[in-house]
Amino acid sequence: MQIVFSEHALLKIRQRVLSKEKILETIDSPHFVQPSYGGREEWYRDFGKNHLKVVIMKENNIVVVVTAHWIARVKRK
Repeated sequence: MQIVFSEHALLKIRQRVLSKEKILETIDSPHFVQPSYGGREEWYRDFGKNHLKVVIMKENNIVVVVTAHWIARVKRK
């Protein structure tokens, strides 16, 4: 599986001072996944007191990271 970061994701990673390693860890082994709009998926992983939310789109055998950010509480759908 190939992982690609969108331009928007790269911008937000810099702005939010996120670690690509933690994003890749979330993609590699999420604690849970839920569907989002437009065929996207939200992948979550707990890192202590906060959760990392990574929004992805799958295109064939490619995972495109759309955005990522820290959240305090997860709202399951």
